Amino acid sequence: MNSTHRHIAQKISQAAGGSILFPTDFRGLGSEDAIKMSLSRLVKEGQVERLAQGVYVKPKRKGKPANHNLDEIAQAIAKKEKVRIRRSAEFALFKLGLSSVAPEHLIYITDGEPRNIRIGDKRLVFKATTPKKLSLSQDTSGLLIQAMEELGKDKITSEVTQQIIQHLNTISNEALMADLRLAPAWIYDLFRQLIINTKNK
Repeated sequence: MNSTHRHIAQKISQAAGGSILFPTDFRGLGSEDAIKMSLSRLVKEGQVERLAQGVYVKPKRKGKPANHNLDEIAQAIAKKEKVRIRRSAEFALFKLGLSSVAPEHLIYITDGEPRNIRIGDKRLVFKATTPKKLSLSQDTSGLLIQAMEELGKDKITSEVTQQIIQHLNTISNEALMADLRLAPAWIYDLFRQLIINTKNK
């Protein structure tokens, strides 16, 4: 066993089961080619599982395929690449009950590079976006604004309006105003009017 493989195998043995791993985690232990060869060998031995190009996971039990939590994988990729991500507007619509269709794949907006990663029969999709959209909170108020932008002004029906009101009633004014400062003007005006109408009833 060469020194590169020995050091990588030792480092992986010390990692917790379920840890997401990248070839760059082992830089300094050998050349890029030696690291790739070592990881390929460890995959064959069942020490790690290859999820996608450059993305590995240590099974919680040797030889047992890991349960793939795609959101954890996405967060690990974002952390490794030092970029921000958040779930897409499609997720916001489903999460808030404004759409009955669950997104088939996990889609994120990011200030990093666009990517499309297949993991099993699913995909992690990273779409480039503006810093403003990433600055929205991931609470209900931020999700509502994302959902409204995805729907568009012309698709705000009376049914959608009632659902918006229900969600607005669960949000503190402070949290809502913080996100509304980043919202398009038509969404700000819509939410403001809905709040006024609700209070006047």
